This record gives sequence, structure tokens and C-alpha cells, in this order.
Amino acid sequence: MELSLYRKYRPQTFAEIVGQDHVSRTLQNAVRSDAVAHAYVFAGSRGTGKTSMAKILAKALNCTGPDAEHVVTEPTVTPCGVCESCRAIAASTALDVIEMDAASNRGIDDIRELRDKVGYAPVNGRYKVYIVDEVHMLTKEAFNALLKTLEEPPPHVVFVLATTEAHKIPATILSRCQRFDFRRPRVHDIALVLSQIAASEHIEIDDPAILEIARHAEGGFRDAIGTLDKLSTFFGAAAISSREVLDVLGVIASELLFEIIDIVIERDPASALLFVQRLAERGTSYPQFIHDLLRHLRQIFLVQYLDDVSDDPATLLALSQNLEIDEQLLDRLARQAHQLPGRELLRLIELLGRAQTEIRGGLDPRLQLEMALVRAAHPEVDHSPDALEERLRRLESGSVPVAGAPPTSAATLAAAAPAVAAAAAKVAPVPPAPALVAATAPTVAAPAPTTAAPSPRDEPPSEAPAAGDGTDEPTGGAGRVKRAWQLVLQQAETQSVGLYAVIKDARVRADGERLVLALPSSLTLGKASSPDNRELLTAIIARTTGDAPDLQFLLEQNPAEPAAPRSTPDAGLTIAQRIALAKRELDASELPDDD
Repeated sequence: MELSLYRKYRPQTFAEIVGQDHVSRTLQNAVRSDAVAHAYVFAGSRGTGKTSMAKILAKALNCTGPDAEHVVTEPTVTPCGVCESCRAIAASTALDVIEMDAASNRGIDDIRELRDKVGYAPVNGRYKVYIVDEVHMLTKEAFNALLKTLEEPPPHVVFVLATTEAHKIPATILSRCQRFDFRRPRVHDIALVLSQIAASEHIEIDDPAILEIARHAEGGFRDAIGTLDKLSTFFGAAAISSREVLDVLGVIASELLFEIIDIVIERDPASALLFVQRLAERGTSYPQFIHDLLRHLRQIFLVQYLDDVSDDPATLLALSQNLEIDEQLLDRLARQAHQLPGRELLRLIELLGRAQTEIRGGLDPRLQLEMALVRAAHPEVDHSPDALEERLRRLESGSVPVAGAPPTSAATLAAAAPAVAAAAAKVAPVPPAPALVAATAPTVAAPAPTTAAPSPRDEPPSEAPAAGDGTDEPTGGAGRVKRAWQLVLQQAETQSVGLYAVIKDARVRADGERLVLALPSSLTLGKASSPDNRELLTAIIARTTGDAPDLQFLLEQNPAEPAAPRSTPDAGLTIAQRIALAKRELDASELPDDD
């Protein structure tokens, strides 16, 4: 029976280990200086060479030389590979190299049996080497039984504890071992190994296909070589191209990933849904698509920041190689990186990550993908604070969605500041705001009588002034904060209940670059204007809106009767009421109907 390619091309010497120079060099120095430790922990992701390194160390300790004329009498950093000891270790038949799978032998009885045999002298070699794979799977009692052996091991015994989850190993065990962390190899390192194997096995495969295999392996040599083995068996003597690799592995082609990002950039939710239908017709795995799309978005994210630190294409290319970015796609990635704002990019990554979580929880994968893409391309359907913030940003930048709006598109929010005059012509006149008195002024003129603001449930929303509205023209940073005041209140409620309680009934207006808050009582005025609350509110405003206007706290004379508790925008309201509420909250106007 023919060996698999991974076993056939397993590294046999320190020099053949790729990407782990920091480990191999340290172990070679330890062998040369007769300073080999009694216990090591090899930690790293799967397929990075932990077990191979452990076997090479066992060879170095027990090699006896290639023939009678070249006898090796002590440990060597260049095991011959042909002596009986080296061949037995490579074939996993050496009596002095004991390999144990802790995932299957994890109980205290297994460790007790190991402990009882540790004291016996080696059968053929100089050292007994115990290689315990997935050691983190041992039970607590098994670790306790192993601890005593690690504290006082016989001089002829070396333990190598391999694990993919070093954080699960008790600190008492780690403190008695030398730990080496195996790095995930770069894509180019894996591609180099695959090219060498393909040349040795006469496998006809082009470089793009090798790169696709290397990327799909996600840092595991074993997975990459196993994939090459499967492809060579599947295609036989036929040439292997990147398209065949994508089809066999189920990986998403780069063209599809670029296409869906263009759809999001164009804000076309209908095309996004049709795109998902095409994926369904192709039989694409939705979780795999989300996984590959997130990898694509990561590359766009990196290119955005690489472009900021380097205008030199050669330097940008060198940085991209270290960060595992597709060099052949660098120009197209840079184009999308410039078209997709960083805020929207991060939001799309979060939406897809949330979809992954929901899919793992058992929800329909296609629906979760569709929801994530529609929310990214059409934030108007998303009522989360992040989506509302994105809509506000778009309004202030003057951007208008390019995709066809749903039947209720009259409620689509227009650019806020330019729409104030138009809104005034369409909405019933708003009573003037109550007279305000500065907190520091001892006397003021008699205020004009005011009328209590009716609750949205008592009168039609379009007739009622919203808390926080004034007769001022909302311009500049203060105007932006005023329009986003409900967002500020949401953030304040999550960070400081005390601050939220004293500002939730404040009437807000913009006075140039100053944000004026009129408080209904001296008590709330004193608490809101305290140094701590002023500083916290300023920080919340800056983090929520990006602006930092001057704050002025005033006492509202003859405050209106307390308004009914504000309900959520969608609770119990008709479509017309929601439109009116959106006008009041954002100082917006309706867009004219297309016809």
C-alpha cells in the first residue's frame, strides 16, 4: 500500500522543517551543548510540524550512525536517517520512542501505566522519548499523576507534550517544561513545499492552483499536502488548474467576492438577493461563502491601512506579502478599498460575523446571509444604532441610495440640514421654544407663555413638537449633534443611568457651534452641569457623532408639563406617524414621488 504524500514527505531532519527556525535552532543548540531539557511543550495549530519536530529530536538523541565506519556515540544535530534507530523512529516502531494520543488515553490509569514504565532503562537507544499528542485533553487527575513524574524524571527520559490549546494545560505542568510556540507558516512557505512535492511526484499543476491550495490550508502543512494528494488522485495525469482546485474544494472564486462587494458599494439590495440565488443554483455552501468573503474583506481592510502608510507600490507589495494578501489582486483590492468607506467595511464584517454565529446556532444559513447583505446594502431597513448612525452619516454627506426604494420610499430620509426650510413648508408651524435662562444669570425678563408639548399618542405626531426641538437653525457640529440627540441618549443610558436620568427631558437646540441644553428644574440643571457629567456627556457626544461642540446648560422657565414616556419609534405607530416622527427626529423632509 502506497504511503500518503504527507507521510512520505514528512520532514526527517532539522533542516527540512519549514517556518519553525526559532524552534529547530534552539533544539540543535541544546543537543550540541548537552543541555536537552527533560520536558518540552510544543504548542501550535494543527499541521505546523509539532510531531515531526518531536521525532527529529528523538532521532538526534538516539542516532547511532550510518555504518560501522561512522559510528555516532553521542547525540547529534544531524541524524543519519539510515541507522536502525532512525528508521524505527521514522516508522513509529521504535521501542524507546513512545507515542501516546491523549485524546484517546486521557484518564488517570493511562498516566499511571506510563509513570510505572518511565523508570525502565531504554531498550536500544540512549534516551526514552515520550511524545504525548493533544496533551490538553488529559483529565485533571491525569495531570496530577503526570506532575510528579515531570518534577523528578529519570535522567534518560525526555517528554514532549504537543498541544493545539496550550491555555488548557495547568500552570503547574507548564512551569516544569520548556515551551515552544509553533508559528503558522506563511502562504508562500506552504506553496514552496507543495511545488517541491509536485515536482518530485510529477504532478502537473500551475502556480495559481498551488497558491489556492496553500490559502485553503490556513497555515497547515498537513492539510495542504493532503489536498494536493487528493487532487492528484482525482485528476490523475491531467493538468490541474486553479478552477479545478476551486471546484473540488468548494472555495469561492475571487470574481464572485469582488462582485458582491461591488453590489454593496452600489447599495443595490435587489442585486444582492439575486446574487444569493445564483449561489444557490451553483450549490455553494453558504457558511463557506461567508468564510471566504470575510477573508476578502480582511484583505480590503489591510489594503486601506497599507495604502495610508505607503504610496510606493514596491513597499506596498512587500507589506502585502507579509500580511498574506493576494499579490495578483492587489490593484483590484486597492480599488475597492478606496470605494468602500472604512466605517461601512467594519459594519459589513460585523454583520457577516453575526451571521456566522446565528448559523452555528442552527438558523437558516441562506436567510442569515441574505439579511446581512441587505442590511449592508440598504441600511434603511436596519433599526440598530449602528445602522442609524450610518444613515445619519450618509445624510450629512449628501449621498442618496442608488437602489430602488420600497413602496414607502416617501419616508426615506433626505439630507437633514438643507431640508429644514422645505420641512417648514409642509409641516404645521411649531410653537416657539420656551424662554431660556442661563444658569449663571440671577434675573431674567418675564417669559412668554408656553404650551405643554402633547404626547405623540394624544395628537397626530405631525402636529406635536418633539422634545429637543427649537426654533434655531441646526448648522455646524452642534446642529449635527442635535439631529443625532436620540443616539446620544441611547449611549448615555448604556454608560451612565444617572446622566441619562438628568438629560433625558432636556430640550436641545444648536446655537452656532454651541449645543444648548435646557433642563426642566434646578435639580437636574445642577446635576447635568456638574464637571463629571459635563465631561462624560462631551465624551459620549464625541464618540457617537464625531463632534465636540461647547455645552451650555440652561434652566427652562415655565417648563411644559412632563411629556408621556417616549416609546420606541415603531411601537404602535402608523406609517404616516412614523414618517412624521422621522421628520421631527432628523429635521428631514420627504423626497418627491418618482411619478
